[in-house]
Amino acid sequence: MAMNIWIKQLLKGLDEYVDEPTRIKIMESCVEICPFTHLPYNKLVEIKNNSQSEEEFLKNLCMHWRLKNEAGEYFVVFDQCYCPLVNEDIQGASKTICYCTLGNLKRKFAIGLGRSVDVLMEKTILAGDNECRFRIQLKKVTR
Repeated sequence: MAMNIWIKQLLKGLDEYVDEPTRIKIMESCVEICPFTHLPYNKLVEIKNNSQSEEEFLKNLCMHWRLKNEAGEYFVVFDQCYCPLVNEDIQGASKTICYCTLGNLKRKFAIGLGRSVDVLMEKTILAGDNECRFRIQLKKVTR
């Protein structure tokens, strides 16, 4: 049995038997061991170290990665599904796997900004959208 068929069945089981908040927690917990990250942590730290401020870090991230600044709001946008666990045959794959990316983005921004951020999954190709779009909600730092 091919791995992608097994993954699809696992995701189908999660969708059928596990509530969404729990699915999100399960998939986000996979972040630390995911070998398929789309921005290696060493590159992220390099961008951070070469930035003098949070604003400069975000600007540099826009230049070197898939972060977009749209009228002061930040989005990570993927033009296709890059997850090798499902992207060879996305037909019938569940967007539950995308919660792994959601957790990965939370982790990346926590490292890059030195604080937690909220990330909202607005669109995914696996849900039938034309792109994967994650809104990065930067909490204002209060002193």
